[in-house]
Amino acid sequence: MNRNFSKVISALLIFALPAIALAHAGGRDIRGTIVRFDQRVLVVKRVNGRSESVPLASSTQYRVGARAGEWKSMRAGLRVVVHIGHDGKAIEVHLPALK
Repeated sequence: MNRNFSKVISALLIFALPAIALAHAGGRDIRGTIVRFDQRVLVVKRVNGRSESVPLASSTQYRVGARAGEWKSMRAGLRVVVHIGHDGKAIEVHLPALK
């Protein structure tokens, strides 16, 4: 019984590890405040004080709190977390929940 359990756990890990490794397309996150934006680019002042431009794509997803959002949900001065893919473009833009 113990040997079968080990096989099951091993099989689960084999399938789960690639999904974990490729979360958010294996890119990086930036956190900060929106400085400015347009249909093509989002400029974020990072928490370390540096500004960074992030290209937006037609496939970029927007979240406002726990709900789906849209491009026009963004406002200069809002806190933001941007998930960036290997291609350097924003995968997801997370904005704070509306009050």
